[in-house]
Amino acid sequence: MMKMNLLASVLVAAGFTFVTSALAGNYLADRHAQWDVKCAQCHVEKVPSKAPKMDKCLRCHGGSYEELAKASTGKHLNPHYTHQGDKECAVCHKGHKAPEFFCNDCHKFKVQVP
Repeated sequence: MMKMNLLASVLVAAGFTFVTSALAGNYLADRHAQWDVKCAQCHVEKVPSKAPKMDKCLRCHGGSYEELAKASTGKHLNPHYTHQGDKECAVCHKGHKAPEFFCNDCHKFKVQVP
């Protein structure tokens, strides 16, 4: 029964991820734009050239890194709770290019990063 619940949860999460990715553009910035998040809400410079700092991301995504890690607890591998400590969000989540899972610099985990 537990395996069936786990499998169902994984399938629902994968389906949700696929659907939201298919509806939005390919990149994180596209998905934020779809949710009507303006560039200036996160980027502080006039011409955005740098990724927003973690505190900007956490305003909408968990409030603190600890809360974000708690929200990710149900995953097989919690990408927000690592031996590397708190990493800036942009280390993995790229706004205008494909995401990169930082942990795979040393490991080879199969994790989909939005």
